[in-house]
Amino acid sequence: MALPAAQPAEILRAYQKDDMYEKQLAESIAKILPPRHASKAEPMSSVLYKTFTTLKDLQTLGEEYSGIVQVDDSYHKLPTFCSRLCSMLLSTFGETLTSRILRQCEKSIESNTYLKPKAQNAFIIVLRALNSMIPQIESIHRAMSYINGGPLQIGNTVTGIDYVHVRPAAAAHYAHLRLLGIVTLLHAFVSCGQSLYQAKKHMEQVNDMPSEVDSSKSCVACLEEMVQPCVLPCGHIFCLQCSYGSLETCALCRSPFIKNTVVPLMNYKPGNL
Repeated sequence: MALPAAQPAEILRAYQKDDMYEKQLAESIAKILPPRHASKAEPMSSVLYKTFTTLKDLQTLGEEYSGIVQVDDSYHKLPTFCSRLCSMLLSTFGETLTSRILRQCEKSIESNTYLKPKAQNAFIIVLRALNSMIPQIESIHRAMSYINGGPLQIGNTVTGIDYVHVRPAAAAHYAHLRLLGIVTLLHAFVSCGQSLYQAKKHMEQVNDMPSEVDSSKSCVACLEEMVQPCVLPCGHIFCLQCSYGSLETCALCRSPFIKNTVVPLMNYKPGNL
């Protein structure tokens, strides 16, 4: 006979407990790492923590605290080692990996000479909007877990890992979690809507932008008032912050350039020519 499925509140308590221990471990790791590698302490702590618990067929401290155990989708067996490993990697590096893939796609589109500038701008804006919505996608998944039950982490859901009780739950149902799930879901949808609206607005501004910036007072790259204009080797003009900052190719003609070829225009004022 299968054990009863774990309640959302018990899964949440286990997740919060594990998150606390992982953060404590990350603080200890950060102290022994060089300052330039301090940002790696958090993923390292997550990998180490799950390696010595989940990958060893053991409960995490949070799971032991809440009295739950990981199972596969049959609710009769422990998850396979491959499932647990994939879940760990997705939970630890999934967001970063997805963001890097989207940025790589963005760079590929920027270097694509077969696409027209307007099409390139449209694809780039969509990819940036998707990148900004990654945290909201995680929030939507978490909200659905609050409402319907199931694991909080997308990695567990993708690999078919769920939880069952191994001892009686302290409380079977928590109505406030469902309410929290609904509020979280609404907030995530609103945030996604804002990202899409900003992307649409940005796309409209780019489409309305003239092909040359000599007659404009705005920088095409950042759509802000042009401050300290600089000219690229291709002849197009951008603000100093964009020219020496994130730009690697011209935002208008997509010509690549290097920073030492950018020429500041000391006496040029946009809109005066």
